[in-house]
Amino acid sequence: MSVYKSEEWIQLVVKSEDLLEYKIQVEGKSKKDEGYLSNIVFVTVNGKTTTGEDKCLNLVIKSSKPSDKFRQQIPTKEIFEKEIYIYNSVVTSFRAFQEEMGKENFLDFISRCYAAQISDFGELLIFENLKCQGYNLWDRKIPMTYDHIKLVLQAYGKWHAFSLALRNKRNQTFEKLVKDNTNSFSSFVQKVQMVDTMFQVFERAKDLSRITSNERELLQFTTSDIKNIFTDFYAEDPARQVILHGDGWNNNFMFKTELETGQPTSVRILDWQCSGLASPVLDLSYFIYTCCNTEKYKDVKDLLKIYHDSLGKCLSYFGCDVHKIFAYANLLEHWKKYSRYGLVLSGFLIMVSVCDANEAPDFAEAAEQGKSFIDSLKFTSKNEEVYSKRMKGNFLHYIKNLNI
Repeated sequence: MSVYKSEEWIQLVVKSEDLLEYKIQVEGKSKKDEGYLSNIVFVTVNGKTTTGEDKCLNLVIKSSKPSDKFRQQIPTKEIFEKEIYIYNSVVTSFRAFQEEMGKENFLDFISRCYAAQISDFGELLIFENLKCQGYNLWDRKIPMTYDHIKLVLQAYGKWHAFSLALRNKRNQTFEKLVKDNTNSFSSFVQKVQMVDTMFQVFERAKDLSRITSNERELLQFTTSDIKNIFTDFYAEDPARQVILHGDGWNNNFMFKTELETGQPTSVRILDWQCSGLASPVLDLSYFIYTCCNTEKYKDVKDLLKIYHDSLGKCLSYFGCDVHKIFAYANLLEHWKKYSRYGLVLSGFLIMVSVCDANEAPDFAEAAEQGKSFIDSLKFTSKNEEVYSKRMKGNFLHYIKNLNI
């Protein structure tokens, strides 16, 4: 990123942060296997305030990739619009509701967004740099520990509670928020025509995992079934729909840990570009089948209980009864019906998770070389044994929990 471009973008922040004299230092950028649909640059701004005090801002600039060929393949503007909408409208409304109710901060997992912009030259958001606060990504190749899983599930419980409470207490506010809330990931899947590829990846994962013929019978999803998962699922049981995070894989969670014990103490959830409106289980199954060792946590109820306890606690603070709005029995019913969403996605996402950095696809570079987005998805990793073991765990977990 050029110094000129840096300064132009930083102008969106410095005025509101009371900086008059400042210098910009570009510290680096994300690795190829850390950002797939955006460019990520780390910037430090040192300057003085109007009162002469020294001030330092550690920022992350997330911008759209400039490749025209990539933009022709990917609905770039739409996904940036969605993330900007989440921060500017949804999070703002949730915070206002929280303050109105006079309760504690349940949005402590949301990072600060300083500024956002959509122009003829591209799209961008500017965030606080969480690395400077001691937060780090989890190693994407390794399933998360129980303590990391617990933090994420508790955060999802709080996030989903806002949708359910707003619908119950401030219905007009909620309806306004979701009126034009298109399901980004559903639109993405349809635009890039991913259904056939997802079917092929899923079938290949079954072959690699060497599951039995009886087990395969319970995993017979047709292309029509997969299309339904990424279209019709978003319209079902509207009374219990929530505004989703929508992209719960390893690279979208950062954790702060205690130096002495290595125990995670807090989590920040990143990247809201794939948000939408649907059952909470779309977020839960995405996360569980992508980030957890399902061979170890065979009974999904152990994980769902963590989530539901958090959901219920937050709802009770807002004067809502979780047993009336989204009882644990409702959650189990949703899991049986919608958990295939995360299972199907894991076929591709675990391959991306376990691959080496040099194997990770570069979608913009591939587009410039004339390859389609779909072609870029068709890659294999030398860590295929790890992949097949993870997928077998997912398949057996899904089957085991069909009758919870």
